[in-house]
Amino acid sequence: MSGERAALAAGLAAHLRRRRAMGDRRVAFHPNPPPSRGVSAAATSIADRGEAPAVTPLAGDSPRAVAPACPDWETLRERVAECTACGLCEGRTQTVFADGAGPARVMFVGEAPGYHEDRQGVPFVGRAGELLTAIITKGMGLKREDVVIANVLKCRPPENRDPTAEEKRTCTPWLDRQIELIDPEVLIPLGRHAANHVLGTETSMGRLRGRVHALGKRKVVPTFHPAYLLRNPAAKKDCWRDIQLAMAELGLEPPARGGA
Repeated sequence: MSGERAALAAGLAAHLRRRRAMGDRRVAFHPNPPPSRGVSAAATSIADRGEAPAVTPLAGDSPRAVAPACPDWETLRERVAECTACGLCEGRTQTVFADGAGPARVMFVGEAPGYHEDRQGVPFVGRAGELLTAIITKGMGLKREDVVIANVLKCRPPENRDPTAEEKRTCTPWLDRQIELIDPEVLIPLGRHAANHVLGTETSMGRLRGRVHALGKRKVVPTFHPAYLLRNPAAKKDCWRDIQLAMAELGLEPPARGGA
């Protein structure tokens, strides 16, 4: 072990000992930590809901072990902020957990934070965020705080590249637990990558959008990502049709002058 790594390990060990000494029984320090015990696929499936295990996660556990054990929204937010499960943690300014805390009947899911989200710690800001807000307020007749907005990934990929399959697999348990805690009636994935991931398919956006999908007890209504709509304004009318499908599932009437 290099001097730098040894110093880092020693610092971490000292930090854990201090927390333990202060009475934080959630922390257990093992010189040779045992491997994390996984959880069943059913416990972390986007389609399923289950009760959170009555255990407190230990420092260093993987998202697949930690996320289902988080009993509430704020605990989950704290665990996400501490996550170092993949290399994306090295380049982030901060994690981007969610906008909103529920309860909410509808949840929007994007793919990953961008530059502005990484700086502000809030998903969907900037021009794309403004358009999403217009869809929610002018189109659906809701306030942005009435919904919850999250991403599959909680850290920004370098240069806004597409997330790798492994990064998405690693980060998915955080999103799964967010969905379980919010318990929305309707999920609205924004863009092909988010829709493919939520629905577990590689089907094109053209075949996914325009209809309502069942995912367990929830309904899934994919639509275009706001950034795509900014580049292709003509697609806004198709997005509006998707939003109307979601609203019908929620029993919402369009505002008098609806549309994105």
